[in-house]
Amino acid sequence: MSTPPPKLLAGTALIFWGVLTGNTTVGLLAAVLLEARSWLPLRWDFKRESYVRAWQISILCGALIALLAWMNGMKAGKIHTLFVWAPLIMLPLELAQRYGTAKKIPLNTFAIFSRKDPAHHPGGHTTPPRTLNTGYPYIATVILATAMASRNELHHFAALAIITTSCLYAHMRHRGFRPWAWATALLLVITLSWFGQWGMFKLYNYLTGTSGSGSGRHTAANESVTSIGRLGRLKLSPKIFWRMHVNHGNTPHLLRTATYNQYSRARWSHEFNKSPNSRFDDAGYRTFSRDDTAPEGSRDIRWFTTSPPLLTQTAPITLTGEIDTKVTENPLPLPHFFLAVADLDAGADIECNALGTVRMANPDYNVIQYAVWQGDTSSTEDPPDTEPDKKNNLDLSVPPPERKALQRICTQLGLDDPTLSTRAKIRKLRHFFNTKFQYTTHLRTPPTDHKHRSTAVGHFLEHTRAGHCEYFATATALLLRTANIPTRYCVGFSVSEHDRDRDEWIMRGQHAHAWCRVWIEEPNHPSGKTTGHWEDLDLTPAAWETADIADNSHWQQRLTDRWQRFREDFLIWRTREANKTKVYTATAAILTLLTLWITLRLWHSRQRRTHHRPKNTPVTPLHKLEKLAAKKIGPRPAGTPLCTWLHRLLLLTDDPHTHHLLHTATTLHSQIRFDPHPTPTQQQTHLKTLCTTLKPIIKNLPNARPSSPFFRPNLSTETTTTRFHRTH
Repeated sequence: MSTPPPKLLAGTALIFWGVLTGNTTVGLLAAVLLEARSWLPLRWDFKRESYVRAWQISILCGALIALLAWMNGMKAGKIHTLFVWAPLIMLPLELAQRYGTAKKIPLNTFAIFSRKDPAHHPGGHTTPPRTLNTGYPYIATVILATAMASRNELHHFAALAIITTSCLYAHMRHRGFRPWAWATALLLVITLSWFGQWGMFKLYNYLTGTSGSGSGRHTAANESVTSIGRLGRLKLSPKIFWRMHVNHGNTPHLLRTATYNQYSRARWSHEFNKSPNSRFDDAGYRTFSRDDTAPEGSRDIRWFTTSPPLLTQTAPITLTGEIDTKVTENPLPLPHFFLAVADLDAGADIECNALGTVRMANPDYNVIQYAVWQGDTSSTEDPPDTEPDKKNNLDLSVPPPERKALQRICTQLGLDDPTLSTRAKIRKLRHFFNTKFQYTTHLRTPPTDHKHRSTAVGHFLEHTRAGHCEYFATATALLLRTANIPTRYCVGFSVSEHDRDRDEWIMRGQHAHAWCRVWIEEPNHPSGKTTGHWEDLDLTPAAWETADIADNSHWQQRLTDRWQRFREDFLIWRTREANKTKVYTATAAILTLLTLWITLRLWHSRQRRTHHRPKNTPVTPLHKLEKLAAKKIGPRPAGTPLCTWLHRLLLLTDDPHTHHLLHTATTLHSQIRFDPHPTPTQQQTHLKTLCTTLKPIIKNLPNARPSSPFFRPNLSTETTTTRFHRTH
């Protein structure tokens, strides 16, 4: 593609990109830099090496953007999302194209092995490189970048259609252009494209709408889609999700991420019945904001008690891990009976529901480190639901399809005996799971029996008796509920892997776990009253901690772990208030020095976009026709006389009168400019009249195609002169 795009088209595309990506100021500045080329006279005579340097600067910009993205916590799997910055990455090369004197740049600018000097080719032959004008490819890059950043399909599609139509119109209007046929075909393509895009979105939503959220890093605070009922092997990730350092005190065995109280069709969820005087919002959460009365610069501590608790200077536990900043609320893993957390983002909201799930809303960074204090009792979990109707009680309800199988198991184990205590029933259930069941992450296809169909939990309890932790936790919760014991379902991590070199506990995807919270009522010995509390209950066979867990000691996993630790520790260091200024100052200084160096080099090598005329040389009326003629035959090359260049107009018409007028005007122009004697006023008036007559004639001439043979800078005057004499 050799023709440059029309004015303002690239600038409009850049502003459109800036609006969609939230970088309006950056897009506007880039648009001004590109479009200022049409009004500024500055030009540079760039050689091949200059374009190569511009391409290398673009590569450097891409590397810097990737580095900044890594510093902000971007994962390697999301590297493709950096294409949204392609307009800025490719900007140095496009500026070199626009402000250079050459219309096109060599294609071997983008290659390394094809930049070899032609003189070193075998045989000594020279092959001129292919060339390209990067105007339209750059606009296409901007459009693709906006597609990755778009959040509104209708607005993006409308702007995309307008910009694409402008590009096609500017490129095709001089190539046998038929407006009505072209407009009809374009409208048809836009319509089909819209319906095609709409259909692809519908298909994508249909295919992905039923996918579960899984466990581990992306656990949802209000819902957990289990793998109950799914077939095949459950994949366990060896990637580190969280790291825990125990400063003092006991090491917790489980870290709870979320708690749920309603089960239906392999899905646990958090349900909340709001009372008139409830302290929770409509979603069942309450916000624990920063203490506004605390001195400026003091430690940000959020406590979950009615009054500030007595806390040690050093927190017993410190947790470090990665969250998803694109998710509005991220549940935080916390130990049993936590009292307070500290050192989270000062602007983030910490919310907690009645089940004890703590989530962080609107985080600034995707790697966080926070301190945790524990107590002796739970201050975030409400007592069990007091609804007398068991079907509507959130802590006792059992799905109707599961009731028959659960009741048979309860009767078999004697769990419905009212004389048994809660702990006695738990002992019976623990013995049942340890002796009759086995842990496995591979689920086989159940036998097909249309007469005796059973649910996934019922099939697990009565037939397969093999499954993973989600099966055991769900079955435990539903069996205890059937035995009138309030129970809730929990997800989180098991604390079982210790790194002695760094003295920290590691929670990988392999350690993601599910268990229960059960309500235990016991007599309070000093007062003689019966009190209750929530307690963790994990009845998954102990073999699960070693079953199907890969060996993490091989060198590839050790290298991956070290890189992840280094990256997270660096991000934590960079986001601390004491280090932010240092990082920003160093980055700004490097970018400023680099910009100044490039600007000084360009300023010293600048050129002016003017045709230098000798001093005291008169300007004739023929010079005023240069701008109009350039629209027909292209701009006048540097060093080409005006008369020689204007003779190319003769190839666009066979009218003898036009040939005669132009030949006479160029002759008078040469006499006025180069005759050492003063030019009579009569000749100047005659030339002015000729130019006035030629102006509408040139305006009505057809535009020359860029591929025409005479549309060359070195076109000789013999061709036009011969054409002129043939018409006479």
